[in-house]
Amino acid sequence: MLTRPMVAESRAQRGRPRRSSTRRCALIAGADAAIRQLLRTVLEIGGFDVIEAASQGDVLARFASSGRTPDVVILDVLLPTFSGLATLSYLRREPRVAHVPVVVLTSFSDPPEHARFTQSGATIVVTKPFSSTRLLRMVNDVVGASR
Repeated sequence: MLTRPMVAESRAQRGRPRRSSTRRCALIAGADAAIRQLLRTVLEIGGFDVIEAASQGDVLARFASSGRTPDVVILDVLLPTFSGLATLSYLRREPRVAHVPVVVLTSFSDPPEHARFTQSGATIVVTKPFSSTRLLRMVNDVVGASR
């Protein structure tokens, strides 16, 4: 297992909760169990620990119970009970995770919809269907840029 060397804490990292593991952590929030499983497999192969949530309430519970702040959230905008946009809005208001990059997955391909997601706080927007390899590369890029 490779670990990163200890380095001085940057200004951007001060005040953030410490990671409980040397592996990066991703929270996957989405209603479709098959997509969550695909994302879990891709991210675990890519070196992430994965936390899953099937609804907005589940997202809130996972943050409370895991004791771990994810390095990235992958959010399917069509969650049951609440919209993905409402969940995105919550994430951007919650101090513990406001700095965490959010990758939004959507079946909407039109630019105005993508603009709505980015204006609401999405780091990047990915249209379904997507390439697993490309998605992992984009997730690694946003996680690297946020550190």
